Amino acid sequence: MAEALIFAPNTKSNINKMKEPLLILLVLFVLVGLAYSPLKKANLNKPSSSQNTSTIGTKENLGSTPNKEVAESIKKTEAEIKKIEKNVSKENANLNRSPYYGKIRMSSISGLRGNDPNQEYLNLSVNIKKDETIKITGWYLKSAITGYYAIIGRASLLPFPFTKTESDVVLQQNDRVILTKGFSPIGVSFRTNKCTGYFEENRTFTPNLPLQCPLPKSEKLPNFSSVYDRNDECLTIIERIGRCTTKDSEFIRELPDTVPSSCKNYITTQINYNTCVAKHFSDTDFPGNEYRIFLNKFGPLWRTSHDTINLHDENGLIVGTITY
Repeated sequence: MAEALIFAPNTKSNINKMKEPLLILLVLFVLVGLAYSPLKKANLNKPSSSQNTSTIGTKENLGSTPNKEVAESIKKTEAEIKKIEKNVSKENANLNRSPYYGKIRMSSISGLRGNDPNQEYLNLSVNIKKDETIKITGWYLKSAITGYYAIIGRASLLPFPFTKTESDVVLQQNDRVILTKGFSPIGVSFRTNKCTGYFEENRTFTPNLPLQCPLPKSEKLPNFSSVYDRNDECLTIIERIGRCTTKDSEFIRELPDTVPSSCKNYITTQINYNTCVAKHFSDTDFPGNEYRIFLNKFGPLWRTSHDTINLHDENGLIVGTITY
């Protein structure tokens, strides 16, 4: 059953929005007054009936010059009004713009026409200085057409499947975020690391997770047998195991009987995500620079076409926009 969706709460006072029509109205009064001036002058200079008796019917005395001045003045007034409206709209847009505008960029929304919310996502990229950070937890995405919105939540910095150890999402230089409309295959939003490629095995992520796990053959391996041939046999098997790949009991059963039990035990217990984390947590390149944030929404949020999605900060100001 599709979940209920609500509209974003008011985040700012409406005072700024009231200023625009008041300003335009005031300017209209001023400019209409200017337009009225030549008309008034024309009326004042209009000859009396006693002065017109001898010239009625002549083209030169029909007041064409004052009328032309009025038309030109009105035209000029209309142009001034359009110019003021444009400037007011621009100023209003600046008032609604977040101080983070341009620092967090939205791009490439995908999967809009599909029926699977887990395959619908968009990207955020970070454009800040090395010593800057930006917290995006509490920001939200909102459709300009439907009015529906989704809040960006927290994420696990050291994820373990279905374990809630989440923190605020604080972005640094060169970080990127994939915001998925649907639900996490491991139950939580998370930051990738050197070992999270193991999550890709037997699960489906869209887009696929980076496979950056150390190769099993590159780890510091123990001696599996005092017999060189048996030890070499185990090393050969480990060399064939791919990156971010675990092996189950069926794989072990298919190994020759000559393979030492210590080798079989190592393959099933030491080549996995948990062991990878234990071995490499202190590596300088362990943390990844990609966040996978799941909005946990199933029902409609925005239109499949002809919509605008705005990214708002915690104060409701616009950080970025995608129009499609």
